[in-house]
Amino acid sequence: MSTHDYAAFITPLPHPGEHLREDFLPEYGLTAGSLAKRMKLKDRTRIERLIRCKQPVTSDTALRLARVFGTSAEYWMNLQAQHDLSVAAIAAREEINSIELLMA
Repeated sequence: MSTHDYAAFITPLPHPGEHLREDFLPEYGLTAGSLAKRMKLKDRTRIERLIRCKQPVTSDTALRLARVFGTSAEYWMNLQAQHDLSVAAIAAREEINSIELLMA
């Protein structure tokens, strides 16, 4: 995983749902409903919310996406963590920048 200078971010990193919607669904010719079926979900709501960037990737979702697409669960969790960190860094930029670094 690459490291980012979150303090310099102006806009957040993409939500994992954006990657799913833009890269994975078209490549495999899937809809939210057909992906949900392949993931053995009861309905497509979780996937629909995910691709609209209204729901985070959970551990369960990451495991299921990894299985369907042959990726790793860590791939999906890392996308979510990087997105969340970038959102938090932008929101608290001034306060975080005012924290003094401890020197040993």
